[in-house]
Amino acid sequence: MRRATFAVFICLGSLTWADVFIRQPADIPGTWQRMYSSPLRLQNAKGELTLYHASDSLRLIEISLRNRHSDDLAWVQGEVMAWAMAIQDGWLNRYLVQPLPEGGFWIAEYRQPLRSAGSPGDLPDRHQLKELPVLPQSEPTFYSYDEGNQLSVEISTCNSSPEAALETLSQIVERDGWKPSPVNTGGFQAFVRGEKVAFLGAQRGKDGITRILRLHKPLGVK
Repeated sequence: MRRATFAVFICLGSLTWADVFIRQPADIPGTWQRMYSSPLRLQNAKGELTLYHASDSLRLIEISLRNRHSDDLAWVQGEVMAWAMAIQDGWLNRYLVQPLPEGGFWIAEYRQPLRSAGSPGDLPDRHQLKELPVLPQSEPTFYSYDEGNQLSVEISTCNSSPEAALETLSQIVERDGWKPSPVNTGGFQAFVRGEKVAFLGAQRGKDGITRILRLHKPLGVK
């Protein structure tokens, strides 16, 4: 769940107001605004990502989702954010509710047919981000592709230290023709090739496993 959350919000963080459209569908509360929508491939299946802005409290957001999904809604709330899921009429709906610094919340909804959603713990059966080289002996654990902004995110695991994994992968990416950014420092590296940009990162989790982030998108597409 944390890996999926991290990757989804990388996608959302790439948006700017130039790309956002505001529309008010009939089936959402008047205090919500639909800010972005795009087909999104998550793991091995396709679905639809929709981003809402809401001025409501968490409690009112929960009430709105319960009105939409009734007893089919599973709601898990923390101190400042919440996660929810509903299986209804052959569809799996997942929600992530994240607070905004100026007040209100982002609500990310990912909707896909239940028959293709797979189990929560399913992993990709192969590396799917083909535009960037892969670290040898790494295993894919997460993949998403946003058709709206052509942003791909893939997370893999390996047994190397984060520093060694990032250094080795950066060298492989450079040999593939990518030019490193002159401001690259620490555990995050940026590269450019033609009209494309790539980002690499590596971090060790509490479980001792190193996770490698590879992100790829066109320049000028937010």
